[in-house]
Amino acid sequence: MGLNFSFIKSLQRASPVAFGAIDMLKEELIYSSGHAEQLLGYSKEELKEHSKNYFESIVHPDDQEKSRQKIKQLMNSNVGEIVECTLRVRRSDNAYLTFYIRDIVFDRNDENSPVKYTTIVQDVSDIVALENELKEKVEIIRKVSYKNSHELRAPVANIIGLISLIKEENFKTEYNAKIFHHLEKTVSKLDRIIHEINNLSNI
Repeated sequence: MGLNFSFIKSLQRASPVAFGAIDMLKEELIYSSGHAEQLLGYSKEELKEHSKNYFESIVHPDDQEKSRQKIKQLMNSNVGEIVECTLRVRRSDNAYLTFYIRDIVFDRNDENSPVKYTTIVQDVSDIVALENELKEKVEIIRKVSYKNSHELRAPVANIIGLISLIKEENFKTEYNAKIFHHLEKTVSKLDRIIHEINNLSNI
């Protein structure tokens, strides 16, 4: 059974990703599945207007060069080659979403130069936010590990050294012996915990 256009349209509507087609001669959007408008909050007319010069007006300034490099890759791509990248794109409320984009040329001229390409866009903003949060947590652990290794372990080592020195000097009464015993056990336990933290942070 052949697949008609309405079936393909229903697949696009049910998909969590946005589909579009770009005219590389006009440098603007010629087709949108409608999901991009919903994500970004623009009307179809507004999105088409923003699409001029490959959406330069709404791509994050820091990602402009990455966007231009993506177009260059497409212009030089082989038949069937997919070009991927992530770009931050401005919504109608001026907040930015991070899009994972996959592009492929589907129409070429007689000289085999790209004329039109299909773009598939997925919102990965939540994933990027989680990744950034994870990086922050890892950095906190790294700092704690550094403090543990350089600022906490050194005083504990000094205390252990002093206890050993006191024991060697036999500077103990029966009363002090109990104190030194408990102190030695406590410091040894603390030293063991520090070692365990260091081992965990190096995994």
